[in-house]
Amino acid sequence: MKKSSNEIQALITLLGDDDDHVRDIARDRLLQIGQDAEEYLRAATFADLEGKVRIEARHVLEKIRIDDLIGSFYVLGLREDDQIDLEHAAFLLARIGYPNLQITPCRQELDRLAGVIAPRLAHLNPRREGRQIIETVNRVLFEKEGFSGNVEEYYDPDNSYLNCVLERRTGIPVSLSVVYLLIAQRLHLPVRGVNMPVHFICQYHTPQESFYFDPFNKGRVITRAECAKMLQGSGQAFADEYLRPVRSRKILARMVRNLVWIYYQREDQPKADLFDRILKMLRMPE
Repeated sequence: MKKSSNEIQALITLLGDDDDHVRDIARDRLLQIGQDAEEYLRAATFADLEGKVRIEARHVLEKIRIDDLIGSFYVLGLREDDQIDLEHAAFLLARIGYPNLQITPCRQELDRLAGVIAPRLAHLNPRREGRQIIETVNRVLFEKEGFSGNVEEYYDPDNSYLNCVLERRTGIPVSLSVVYLLIAQRLHLPVRGVNMPVHFICQYHTPQESFYFDPFNKGRVITRAECAKMLQGSGQAFADEYLRPVRSRKILARMVRNLVWIYYQREDQPKADLFDRILKMLRMPE
């Protein structure tokens, strides 16, 4: 049953009560109300109220948002692989780090980038001129637009949030590959993600032409032998299966796994646990 605004406001006021038990009850009831309480909680975080109310309202609001996102990942994890939209999932992940994220401007930036590239590809045949196509895309993304691998701050969690990658023009192999994949999708190019251990890459593939390239290193084309050498240099044995293209679930799981490790290394156990929980949801279907 939907609560009235007066009831919600009264519960928010009780967040500042001196009695811990009363505060706990108010907090639990607001969490049960969920999204219907968000507007009022948001107002409380800016209102000229007792500091305790503002702090508690902020915590409750954050918990409601996280629970809502967790629910979205739960639903996502239940879908078949071909039903998972990589773009939607990547922005869903970004909202964990940036709850107030406005996704529309991010999508518009991807549209704009694709729009800049499209006229440059008009004279090329995607089935037979893949290398020229990738070289053209590379010139726009890495030379004109300034995207690059974040070598200096490789373990910054913002490298895994798509909104930050688009804004800062830098990321890690998997996040830069996701940008490349989403732009390729808009341009109807046969680009696929390759979940190679240690270093995520992409593949351009048609019946007439197939090759790998590395968005982290400005889209450089790399051979199978170079992939094997890269793995061996990291103490990883090479296997052909590592160069098979993967679907959205595994790409998203790679991004989440990175965040689990990053927050664990930063000793931020609550966030590490949160992303580990999301990772388990993504593994649900066998």
